[in-house]
Amino acid sequence: MTGTEPRPFFEREDHGTTSLPAERYVAGIRSSDDDGPTVRMILPAEIVDRSVLTGAQLSVWLSAGSGRLILDGKGVDNDSLEAALDAGPMREQTLLTLITACIDPDHLAMEEDPVGDLTSLRGQIVEALAKVDAALARLHRG
Repeated sequence: MTGTEPRPFFEREDHGTTSLPAERYVAGIRSSDDDGPTVRMILPAEIVDRSVLTGAQLSVWLSAGSGRLILDGKGVDNDSLEAALDAGPMREQTLLTLITACIDPDHLAMEEDPVGDLTSLRGQIVEALAKVDAALARLHRG
């Protein structure tokens, strides 16, 4: 590495696949003019995922206007949140798309008690609608 500046790297070990989740990550140091790592350490995904996710405090919000889900997080910078959104289908998910997926016959067939689950879901939706109605009434009065 004479005459070159070493630089750290951290990447998925995917062997050409880009499917999620990663099985392992690779961290190390390589010279700036050589792709081969000088130092290389393999980390199991469970360790990396747990370390990242427990420090991130991720949460999901619902946009009242569009019904779209919004990913938010403490301990995660905005660029990382944007990259996570770009990597998956979350930007297109709304409350309605989630409910539609939940009541899909194929999904329901995998549940132990689909009638009980749907009854519970319906109760939560009724309660949510009551809260929306109360908020609307409060706004109309104010």
